[in-house]
Amino acid sequence: MTLEQQVLAVLAAELGPSAPKFLKRQCTYHLKKESSRLTSRDLEDLANWTFIGIKLILSETTAEKVRKNLLSLKN
Repeated sequence: MTLEQQVLAVLAAELGPSAPKFLKRQCTYHLKKESSRLTSRDLEDLANWTFIGIKLILSETTAEKVRKNLLSLKN
């Protein structure tokens, strides 16, 4: 499983079918790269930007859960 697929699995648990579009937007606008080019070095920034985005549309609790799950992919 690629890192992109792992990230999508984490996001899909909370965002459902919106996960791919959400990930693409985060990568394009904040990381300045395509989601298919994600590396483990990107996970901290991605987790932080994702936290902000999910907090705005769902809740801080959900955002923190997703952030934690994304950061766990570094291991």
